[in-house]
Amino acid sequence: MKLVFIGTSDTAGIPVHFCDCLACNLYRKEKRYNTPTCAYIELDDGLIFIDFGSDEIIKIREEKEVFACFLTHFHGDHAYGLLRFRHTKREIICYHPEDELGFADVFQRPHSLKFVKNEEFKSVHIKGVEFTPIPIKHSRNTHGYLIKTESKTIAYLTDCSEIEKNSFEFLQKCELDAVFVDASYSVEYCGDKHLNYLQANKLIEDLKAKEGFLIHQSHYGLNEVIENKIELKFKYIPEQFEYQL
Repeated sequence: MKLVFIGTSDTAGIPVHFCDCLACNLYRKEKRYNTPTCAYIELDDGLIFIDFGSDEIIKIREEKEVFACFLTHFHGDHAYGLLRFRHTKREIICYHPEDELGFADVFQRPHSLKFVKNEEFKSVHIKGVEFTPIPIKHSRNTHGYLIKTESKTIAYLTDCSEIEKNSFEFLQKCELDAVFVDASYSVEYCGDKHLNYLQANKLIEDLKAKEGFLIHQSHYGLNEVIENKIELKFKYIPEQFEYQL
């Protein structure tokens, strides 16, 4: 069983169109392209997604059944694939935080998708994997997930500017093997919707995780790290990354 990332960037992707920063030019030179953060857990007989960030993901493992999707929130770069997956010929359960708007018209025309609203801190079990939704702060109602298998316990915390106090205390009580956390911003370019890479590193240390990985990266943060030769304890992961569960 493994967690497979098929993109680890923010909504803009890397390289950003017509941007000539060091990070974007490095990606062009290496013929790489990073798409919005999206991952799936690969089981022997199928997949469990965390977000449907692109309509292209339906092509990646077309031969595999999708058992469920755990949506962090309904921003387009995390939900766009819903438009394609709703036409699958098998039902897919989509667990999600409360949100009256959803994304596009998928609530009105769900087709093969079955939407189930999360209950905060109430676990859901799918094919031997336990998912617990955890409220985190973002510009839209958003959930991270504590994910447990027989051998690993990880926290998946994309798109957050801060971890709610009750969520932080909940996670602190867990023996975390790894934390995957939003680190969109640079220190220089920092807003109120995401963490920067220093804040993300501190959060991983505060949670006392054995390992930590930075996701939802932007070219701002990556460029600042490259340009200033900053050594981070917990680093950005590449656009294609696998973690054994």
